[in-house]
Amino acid sequence: MPRPGSTTAELALPVSSLLALREALEGEVGSDAAARALRHAGHAAGDALYPLLAAGDAETDPAELPEAEFWRRVADLFAARGWGRLHFEAIHPGIGALESGDWVEADADAGRLRPSCHFTTGLLANLLGRAAEGPVGVLEVECRSRGDLRCRFAFGGQDALEAVYGALAQGHDLDQALAALA
Repeated sequence: MPRPGSTTAELALPVSSLLALREALEGEVGSDAAARALRHAGHAAGDALYPLLAAGDAETDPAELPEAEFWRRVADLFAARGWGRLHFEAIHPGIGALESGDWVEADADAGRLRPSCHFTTGLLANLLGRAAEGPVGVLEVECRSRGDLRCRFAFGGQDALEAVYGALAQGHDLDQALAALA
């Protein structure tokens, strides 16, 4: 049923449903394929959520909002839907980060070896790419599911994010990976 003032139908599910979906997918197709499927589904969900950043003003293109207003609307959009509180930070020229200490896709008791908010990375890639009017890569660099204190999603151009990923895969921390981009 659409929310008042919204033309997008929404469905509220318990958080445990999203976690159960990830577990079921991993059990059926393996971790890597499950991650790809969840990123793809998250990306598709961005098509419905992006117009909601206009905050009831159908004439407003979210891409044209002032930066502070855009990030406030992104944070409000997710908080209002129970995803958690997001905070934006510019961490390097051309690279930003969104972080949350209460992101619902993470399972703090999971003890995972790698970040696992795959649906979110796809969703953010869509929303941020549409706002930037071009491809935006999203990489979860910290995750409560693997014991970090927060979930942190770095985003930027594909080439820069691939370089960050490569440095992280070689054992460098995020600050070292970002310094290597200079």
